[in-house]
Amino acid sequence: MTPSSIQVPTIRSRSPLLAALLSALLCGLGQIYSGRVLRGIVLMILMLILWAVGSLLGVLTFGLGMLPFAIVAGALWIFGVVDAYAGNR
Repeated sequence: MTPSSIQVPTIRSRSPLLAALLSALLCGLGQIYSGRVLRGIVLMILMLILWAVGSLLGVLTFGLGMLPFAIVAGALWIFGVVDAYAGNR
């Protein structure tokens, strides 16, 4: 085998913009697209827990109990989008 006949596998680059858009669509999806599967699943589970608890408290308190959870979920969503973009650069 000559050195020129050896093929080195190329790493396919992933688009940071697409990762950010996917994460904006569903928190954690951009991380999964980027190959950081565990991080994406953790973000999805955290978002699900925040919305479930916030919704339950919202029902029990006529919507007021959901406000703190919605703020934290919004911050988590922004973190997910920025992290998905930054993880592909």
